[in-house]
Amino acid sequence: MPKTYTLTGITGTGESVALPVRILHTDKFKAGMLSLSCALPIQRKDSWMLALLLAVLRRGSEKYPSLAAINQRLDELFGTEISIRNFYRGDLQVIGFAAELLDDSYLPEGSEPLMEGVLELLCQILFHPLLDEEGCLLSRYVESEKQLHCDQIRARKNHPRAYAAERLRELLYSEEPIGISAYGSEEEVMAVTPRELTEFWKRIRQRFLPTCFYIGAAQPDAVLHALSARLLPELAGKKKEAVSPFSSVAPLRELRRTEETLAVSQGQLALGLRTEITVRDPRFYAMTVYQEILGSSPIAKLMMNVREKHSLCYSCSSAYNAYKGSVLILCGLKNESREKAEREILRQVEDIANGQISDAELAGALASLENAYRRIEDSPSAMEQYYYGRALADAEISPEELRRRISRVTREDVIAAARTVRLDTVYFLRGTLEEKGGEELDDLE
Repeated sequence: MPKTYTLTGITGTGESVALPVRILHTDKFKAGMLSLSCALPIQRKDSWMLALLLAVLRRGSEKYPSLAAINQRLDELFGTEISIRNFYRGDLQVIGFAAELLDDSYLPEGSEPLMEGVLELLCQILFHPLLDEEGCLLSRYVESEKQLHCDQIRARKNHPRAYAAERLRELLYSEEPIGISAYGSEEEVMAVTPRELTEFWKRIRQRFLPTCFYIGAAQPDAVLHALSARLLPELAGKKKEAVSPFSSVAPLRELRRTEETLAVSQGQLALGLRTEITVRDPRFYAMTVYQEILGSSPIAKLMMNVREKHSLCYSCSSAYNAYKGSVLILCGLKNESREKAEREILRQVEDIANGQISDAELAGALASLENAYRRIEDSPSAMEQYYYGRALADAEISPEELRRRISRVTREDVIAAARTVRLDTVYFLRGTLEEKGGEELDDLE
């Protein structure tokens, strides 16, 4: 389990700051994982402005004024890789950067401490972007990233399965923060000026007090020293916001159906189901097994029945959002199979609630989950994502303990969890193009 630290100090401006730090010391990997992640409430305009801002910041800083200069510095830091963090967890939007860096014991003798070099670069990107003579983010970077962001908006419809999943999320959570689009519209994005984005950066900078997470072989004292030397001085006056991924409660409402058309050759059926069980609920472990039996294990009911037995679709799977207590089912099919496929999907949901779970299905689900959670410990990146997500939910346990609790789930536990599930939203994306020989498309893989 990671150890929790709080770095306190006085910044260069004389203000105090308390920086949360979590460190999992392990010599299992040659490379470690360092992340700076800040969780903020999801807000309508901020959601896509943050994506645009992070992309612009990644383009250049005062000391490293171009992407080429940043990449050259990463090469000097022995191939360190950095990535933008921008994702939803429940009703929170997590932003920041993560770096995968080689452990110092593998560096040539006399090399600079890698941790401090990486933190210096991350601080440059986050707090010292390249500005023009008027103090604004460079227009050419802003305009370039606006175009790329709009390309992403248009490209959504090139991947019908992902587009259907996004539309289902927006409809299912239409009255909750997580239902806010992470993309915005092309008109909104193109209307952003360099000055507006600069003012937005200044506001976010004032709120950016990250949780620092490190997994790797570096000694905790060395990590804390590097953070104190490089990051702490940049955090003047920042105080951690009290936020929760569980800020909203799902409203009770009638079943809602929405249908749209798109110029693709296959339909996409998406069902959103609600359950009262979230990651903090003792029944979470049973709900995880339920989800595996329904649509994730190699012998899941949806795949074995909707696709294999009845040949109603090309693919059919489900996912459990443990922060919101929901199950999302995606099914790629021919338009004319829509009604039959929906009936069969709901029949499988009902069968589990009625106790129709075979010994093989239960054993397969438990084995699949055991393997999935064991693999977490094979990668510092996977471990960081796991522990950070559990910490956000205030429900932190080790993958080993999680496996133990899941292994104790009984058929009766799964049935009880299944009986909390109800259908909330049905979305159908009707393809308007003729299929060519019934081939499966890449986006359904």
